[in-house]
Amino acid sequence: MKIRKVLITAGSTLVFGLLSFVGFQWWAPSLSAESLTKEEVNQTAKDKFPGTIIKTTKSEGEEYQIEMQLETGVYQIRMDAKSGEVRSIKKETIGHTAEAAAEKTPRKQLTQNEIKARISSQGDLEQIDFVQEKDNSFYKAVVNKNNEKITLILDPYTGAIIDSTLVADSIITESEAIAIAEKHVKGTGDDTEFYQPLDQTPYYLVEVELEDDRDAVVQVDGYTKEVKTITWEDDEENDNDGPE
Repeated sequence: MKIRKVLITAGSTLVFGLLSFVGFQWWAPSLSAESLTKEEVNQTAKDKFPGTIIKTTKSEGEEYQIEMQLETGVYQIRMDAKSGEVRSIKKETIGHTAEAAAEKTPRKQLTQNEIKARISSQGDLEQIDFVQEKDNSFYKAVVNKNNEKITLILDPYTGAIIDSTLVADSIITESEAIAIAEKHVKGTGDDTEFYQPLDQTPYYLVEVELEDDRDAVVQVDGYTKEVKTITWEDDEENDNDGPE
């Protein structure tokens, strides 16, 4: 009986030892997994996000930080150094460091004519300039749409509108409208009314008396100061007089 117990105990110990060895062989690689190389991380990033690698650095916390140029901008990507799993991705602001700009692959800058074509639907172009700052460059354009000036900041490589600022022209004063009407028909302003309809720009109607006792109603655009129409009161009376 004692011999049998000894054999059973020895057999159990052997089986446990074999299972432990096999288990360790299966589990050990996960403990000893090596970090991905810089080249492997870059390739993983390109597979996940088609674009251009600007810079790749490795931190002490088993993490790679990748700065990458994608179609919609420059992004900071944090990846696990062992698994290649993306921990976070964050878009950078308009400008990034001069070092990153120098390292990234050069891109073709759009010409002013190409920018003009891309913003033709934004309004009538009044001015366009290329602005080069220390760490950033962009096109700055001013367009006029519905008598309102809009300043556009555009990406010099894609033509995308980065910022748009509306700057409406101020409406002229009643005194200015009277002076314009008086000068146009050479008379004296008598009465003025201001209109701001929804379907067109604001305007003034200025009644002007002439030296020959005729009266004219002059329509003056509130933004452009342009004389839009002139209505002579004599004409109105003639129109209203029908055959008896």
